[in-house]
Amino acid sequence: MTRLYEISVRGPLPASLVEELGPLSIDPAEARTVLRGPVRDQAALLGVLTRLRDIGIEIVEVRQFADQLPVKGA
Repeated sequence: MTRLYEISVRGPLPASLVEELGPLSIDPAEARTVLRGPVRDQAALLGVLTRLRDIGIEIVEVRQFADQLPVKGA
């Protein structure tokens, strides 16, 4: 079952990683980057989190949403 997630990481993401993340939208910032979007299942979520860890990206927060993501800035 596809779920919606928001993953916050410390700092910017490398451009090469952005292409790997598929349907996740990316809200870049210098101090914190937020990835948002659908993730197919827990195995896919673990894949994203593992990839971030493997390249040394610090994961700050992972949030799951029932049916829609919150509006940015709301």
